[in-house]
Amino acid sequence: MEQYLPLILSAVGGTVLGPIISKLTGGSGAGGILGGIIGGIAAHYGLDAANVQVLGDAAAGATAPMNIVNSLAEGGVGGGVLGLIAGMLVRSRG
Repeated sequence: MEQYLPLILSAVGGTVLGPIISKLTGGSGAGGILGGIIGGIAAHYGLDAANVQVLGDAAAGATAPMNIVNSLAEGGVGGGVLGLIAGMLVRSRG
């Protein structure tokens, strides 16, 4: 279960920030939630593939407090970006 914790936390971070950013840009809440989840997971995998650790220490384990904050921040940023894009697309169509 510990190997899935960063992925779950990234999705949660994106789920929180994605709809907020989407609503601020005129998009829908549902699009922001979906964009947040997908963006959070994508940011986690992208940063992991690039071997970028924003906060925390990779050797400390997934349950270290700074690694939990790192996963939430990664998801929040990725979800916010995709929520922003989703909000702009919905606004331009409507």
